[in-house]
Amino acid sequence: MCNLYSMDTGLDAVRAAVRQLGLDLATESATGNFAGLPRLYPDQDGVVIHAAGEGAQLSAMRWGFPPAGQGKSPITNIRNLSSAWWRKVNGEYLMQPEYRCLVPFTRFAEPIQGRRNAWFAVPDRELSFFAGIWRPWTGKRLAPVPDKARRQQTEGDWRLYAFLTTEPNEVVAPIHPKAMPVILTDPADCRRWLAGGEDSLSLQRPLPDDQLAIVERDPG
Repeated sequence: MCNLYSMDTGLDAVRAAVRQLGLDLATESATGNFAGLPRLYPDQDGVVIHAAGEGAQLSAMRWGFPPAGQGKSPITNIRNLSSAWWRKVNGEYLMQPEYRCLVPFTRFAEPIQGRRNAWFAVPDRELSFFAGIWRPWTGKRLAPVPDKARRQQTEGDWRLYAFLTTEPNEVVAPIHPKAMPVILTDPADCRRWLAGGEDSLSLQRPLPDDQLAIVERDPG
């Protein structure tokens, strides 16, 4: 499962990608001074593209849905779409277009040995997209606290996102045989995902082998 990815371009590149999808960029909610992150981990803030009226909007949201039980970690990846957790507990967010999103990324990582990673990217593309879902939530998440060096668990109202995974293609399988993120590269598929509904769930499929490559391995 993917618990590390990179979005190391600025917002101008994301805005350009939205236009290339044939979507009108509506009002932009607070994204802060997001200059890109070379390593984005769970429970950090990323940028997502989600529906807004007839167009799309950029928003900063927190990576990871609420845990499925006390003491468990936030849910970053969505695989079994037939489970009660997604059909009942989070059914509204899974199916309704207002909660669909695209998560822009430049590359993603899967672990190899120890704390090392192999990094995957779509060749010749500055940005690609994970098929994502977001939801509002009230509870405790890590947040900066004045006079504290580290973030602390803080009660608040959050917007949370996660993205779909699927069986790996032949590029990812030798590194991570269980799963890979659902990656959308075709503008029509991106718009179809954002439109919501049962039919769009068929986009939960691996990217063709010739559209993905290992671009780097962390040094040993």
